[in-house]
Amino acid sequence: MLYTIVQDSNRYRSLVWDDAQITQLVGESDMELRIDMWNSPRTYKDVFDETLRVSFKPLSKQSEKLAIPDVSVLQGRLFLSSKAHSVLSNLIKPDGEFLKVNFDGEDGYIFTPLCVAEKLGGLDIQLSRKNEWGDLESLSFHEEKVKGCALFRCEYDMFMSLHCQQVVKDAIEKGGLKGVFFTTDLGNIFSNQFDGNIRDTN
Repeated sequence: MLYTIVQDSNRYRSLVWDDAQITQLVGESDMELRIDMWNSPRTYKDVFDETLRVSFKPLSKQSEKLAIPDVSVLQGRLFLSSKAHSVLSNLIKPDGEFLKVNFDGEDGYIFTPLCVAEKLGGLDIQLSRKNEWGDLESLSFHEEKVKGCALFRCEYDMFMSLHCQQVVKDAIEKGGLKGVFFTTDLGNIFSNQFDGNIRDTN
């Protein structure tokens, strides 16, 4: 079974990059180096020579009441607390790259998935569709072709959604990690489109 991982934005705060630090390190002109803006799969291990700062500062009065997550999704990437990293690192490390970050004096990690469905012949082009404005209507994969990736993305939706195998869902649930939920409505990353009673939550 495949799932899309969705940020539970009704209960948990979203990650905020330190834009000023990133601008100082890589400038403004090369967008591909701007991890805060560029979401296509690429490695950053040779880009940043210092630990990036992130935060979960509330962006509104309402978000002040929200919790800081153990695991979070941002533009097809994962934020992992130290706890989440200890649970998931061995499982997902073959599928991408960890980048250490610091938030509120604590260590965390950004995981950039580098597995792409199309490179594996894994996108089902017969069942994946967009509407006349280019918005995603349905997303489907050949499960046998992507089974080697615990986490993966696809170019079809500009790498914006993050998909996982059952084993990742099970590990997050067993580890008691909070911050995301899962849907079989593949490609749907909009938390507000899910009724709270039907979410597969963590």
